[in-house]
Amino acid sequence: MAWSYDESNLSTTTVNGRLNVVRLLLGDTDENDQQVKDEEVLFSLAQTNNNAYYAAAWCARTVASKYSRLVTTKLDGALESRYSDLAAQYIKLADALENQGKKVGAVVGVAAGGISKATVNNVRSNTDRIGSAFRRDRFKNPSGLNGEEYYSDYE
Repeated sequence: MAWSYDESNLSTTTVNGRLNVVRLLLGDTDENDQQVKDEEVLFSLAQTNNNAYYAAAWCARTVASKYSRLVTTKLDGALESRYSDLAAQYIKLADALENQGKKVGAVVGVAAGGISKATVNNVRSNTDRIGSAFRRDRFKNPSGLNGEEYYSDYE
């Protein structure tokens, strides 16, 4: 398994750029203290539709689970390692990253759009299709029409 980080390539438009962004957000930029491998970061990006913030939160929870397995150790009262504190910090980081993802994290490669007018017209013209329960101006009541006359064609 590989580990890489390039601080000169922090972009959400390329695979390597997203990998570097996730590492930056996670704080996993020290080659001598590696937390997750490239393959794990790429998997997290795939699981979160290439959203770097959500992928970093996913990785933070993974790192937290790794540290939560370790026990607190004490050596003659002088040295103490509390991995539960480290795991808790990664959980807090994951929550913060998810909140950032909701505010500023754009999902790369997804375009919002609508259905073509031709498709809508084809669906509406299909006489064998059950009509929608929701229509524009459903409760509009023009003067001179009672409810039965106005809505009879929508039932």
